Amino acid sequence: MDNKEIQEYHRHRYPYILIDTIESIEPGKSARGYKYFSENEWLFHCSSKENQPVPFTMLIEVLTEAFLMPVLTLDDNKGKITNFISADEAHVYADVYPGARLEVRAEVKSWRRGVAVGCAWGYIDGKLVCDAKLKFVIPEIMEQFRPNASKKAG
Repeated sequence: MDNKEIQEYHRHRYPYILIDTIESIEPGKSARGYKYFSENEWLFHCSSKENQPVPFTMLIEVLTEAFLMPVLTLDDNKGKITNFISADEAHVYADVYPGARLEVRAEVKSWRRGVAVGCAWGYIDGKLVCDAKLKFVIPEIMEQFRPNASKKAG
């Protein structure tokens, strides 16, 4: 999938969608994609410093966007609103600079009642540079499992 195809599933749009391509995907299970960090990225123009590394939060965003794709490609989830819950145990092991190609691998460990739990890893030239345990929710699906308030009142 290229960026345009990704946007059929994912609600983020430029400049907020960061993942460039999804090379392989197994709906409900895993995805592998890439982010090419160009020197022209808007996130590098937020500082006057030269040769600044990619901010930690942007790396986590790329991991999260790849992690969303296996769930968004499941039947009936295309284009649904997602809410980020957490990035637990998120780490950056090496700085990532403009010109790098970040390979992202994501794996869904659990998908139940609108809540996805799993992990994503970022690599440059085969070396692990970042990772995180991630959680997100699709509120529309989760709402189906919420106890009905009117039933409690009776």
